[in-house]
Amino acid sequence: MQVRVCKEGDVYSLLSQILEELRAIRGLLEGRSVESMPDAPQQVEDKPTSAPSTTPAVPVYTTRQAEAYLHRYLTGRRLRIVESQDMTPENSVMRQRMHLAYFMGQHYAITEVMLEELRATLQCPRPVLVDVAGLPEQAISVLTNTGKRLYDLYMLQAYEYHRRERFMRLKVRPHPFVHNYLSGGWFELYVAQEAQKLLGGRLLLAKRNVKLEAEGGAVCEADLILVVASASGEMRLAVLECKSANALYEDEPRQVKRLNNLLNLGMQRSAIVFPDPPSPAFADCWFQQTGSQVIGREQLAQFLRGL
Repeated sequence: MQVRVCKEGDVYSLLSQILEELRAIRGLLEGRSVESMPDAPQQVEDKPTSAPSTTPAVPVYTTRQAEAYLHRYLTGRRLRIVESQDMTPENSVMRQRMHLAYFMGQHYAITEVMLEELRATLQCPRPVLVDVAGLPEQAISVLTNTGKRLYDLYMLQAYEYHRRERFMRLKVRPHPFVHNYLSGGWFELYVAQEAQKLLGGRLLLAKRNVKLEAEGGAVCEADLILVVASASGEMRLAVLECKSANALYEDEPRQVKRLNNLLNLGMQRSAIVFPDPPSPAFADCWFQQTGSQVIGREQLAQFLRGL
């Protein structure tokens, strides 16, 4: 086999070619295990049947193999991870904050107004009054549950529910973590958990708050990097950017575009996720500037199915 020196961006296509060649060899070598081949995906052992199956075996990858794939992919793009977070924090309080984020995202139609009002007071904390008069009991339960849990998890300095007067009184705690969580961190945690739920066993690896260093020292960031098993059985890289404020600041499209260029990702493997579906005009405008799909959280399932 001819050996050639890979230029930047060639590694991914070369690995795909090698994988296809390994599959062809596996089909020819009956009775032999591909596990002895370097970097070959683990294969589930089939039970003996009366006739050989014509259905191609689906590779089963381990987390270690997904980590190796991500390392090779980034190395091929002359990138390295300098900082990242795992999906599930070890700290119990952090795990509870993560679960609360998913709860708020699931009930965003109810919690949206309260979260926006709390967000507006982060620079200068002041009491926020939430009127619940006239709301269904289920909505009140969601709001009081959210407020009480935010308080118990040290993100509110004050929480009161005045049942007779039908209003809630809340005040954010002046702390950097609270600022990060309520200004958008909660939505990143929600999207990460929703992606994990939607992908199921197809999700091989996920890293949050990833800082990537390019050759020369320049740093770029990604909210969520996923390694996913595609329908054809290949490993694929995808990136999700999460924006909870239903807006993009002036410099953000340029940063997302740069990240996509560095990772060599197209619109099929890169998306910017908002809590609400963006208007077609907004989505098209920012797609032209970023190269990423611009979607609401309800469109996340469709995007992930296409990986």
